[in-house]
Amino acid sequence: MNNKEVINTHSLIRDILNILWMGVGLYIIGTSTNLIFTTYDKWLFVKEIMVPPTIQFIMLMVILEFLYTKKIKHLEYWLLVIITIIIDVIIYGLQTLTMALLLLIVPVLISLYFYKTKLLTFAFYMAIISFLSIYIFSDSLRPNMKHSEFIFIIAMLIGITLLLYKLIKHSYQLANQLIETEKEKQDLFSKNIHMERLTRVDAVTNLYNHRSFHEHLKSIFAFKSPEKFSVHVAILDIDNFKSINDTYGHRAGDHVIIEVAKLIESHMVGDDFPSRYGGEEFAIISIGPSTEEFIQKLERIRKAISNLSFSDLDGKMVTVSIGVQNLVAGMNKEQLFKGADSALYQAKNSGKNKTIFNTN
Repeated sequence: MNNKEVINTHSLIRDILNILWMGVGLYIIGTSTNLIFTTYDKWLFVKEIMVPPTIQFIMLMVILEFLYTKKIKHLEYWLLVIITIIIDVIIYGLQTLTMALLLLIVPVLISLYFYKTKLLTFAFYMAIISFLSIYIFSDSLRPNMKHSEFIFIIAMLIGITLLLYKLIKHSYQLANQLIETEKEKQDLFSKNIHMERLTRVDAVTNLYNHRSFHEHLKSIFAFKSPEKFSVHVAILDIDNFKSINDTYGHRAGDHVIIEVAKLIESHMVGDDFPSRYGGEEFAIISIGPSTEEFIQKLERIRKAISNLSFSDLDGKMVTVSIGVQNLVAGMNKEQLFKGADSALYQAKNSGKNKTIFNTN
C-alpha cells in the first residue's frame, strides 16, 4: 500500500516542527524559571545549562526548517536524525539522571506516525547507536548506570520497536481491508447504477425507454405552472415499418431503428429528452426552445432521416411522420401526450413524411 494513501507526510512534518519549536520555547521558560530556584552558581547555570543547549536547539531547528522548505526527499529521516540529536543534547545536560536515556524512545514513537516500517527500523538503530555512544563516551553517566538499567533500556527500545512494528503491520492490513471493502462497495454501486440504467434505457438504441419518458414528463408536471418552461412533446413514427419487417426481416428493421435513433440523438442539445417509446416509435420532450425553433429542429431530423440509405433495404430510404404538441395552461400530462399522438395520426393520414403541429 502506498504511504501517500496513509498520511500526508509534508503536513505531518510541519505539525511536528511546530511542536518542536514549542519544546524549545518550553525549555527556555523552564530553565529560566529554574534559574531563580537553583542552588548552583547562577552564572555557571546560564553558561552551561541554559545558553549552549538553547543555541544548539535553535541551530538544529533552523536546519530542519531549511530542509522542510526545500522539500528534500526522505525528509522524515532527517527529522528523526535531528530529533535524536536534540534528545542527545538534553541527555548530556542531565548527565546525572540515568533514566533520561529513555527519551531516546521519542524518535521511535514519532516514526509510528509515518506508518513506514523502514523508518521505524531506522529510528530504532539511531536510538541504539545514540545510547551506546552516550554510554561509552559519557564519564558521568556510565559509572552511575547499573547493569540492570543498561539491560532495561536496551530491552525497552527493542520491545517498543517490535510492538510498533506489529502495530504498523496490523494497520496496513486493516487499511487494505478497508480499501478492499470500499472497492467492493464501489463495484456494487456501479452494478446498481448499471442495472438502474438498464431499466431506464432502451437496450437496442441506447435512448431512454418508455418508462423513462413518462417519469421525466411526470417530473415536469411536478412544477407549478410548467407551461412557462415552453414544454413540447414530439412523437416520431417510422413510416411503413411493418412492410420493412415483412420484406427484409426483423434484423433489417432493427438496423433501421438503430440508425434513426442515432440521427435523432445527434440533434439533441440542452434539456432535450429523446426516447424510444416502443417499436418503431420515438418520443422527444423539449424544454426551452419556442414552438417554431422546436419544429425547425424536427424538420431537420425528418429530412436527414429521409436521406439515409440502407444497404439492408437494397439502398432504399425510410421516412418518418412526426406529431407535435406544446404544453398550454390547464393541460395535464395525458392531454399533452394525446395532443402529440393526435398530430402524428394526422401526419400519417395526410401523406406521411411530414411534421404536424397540433393547433387544437
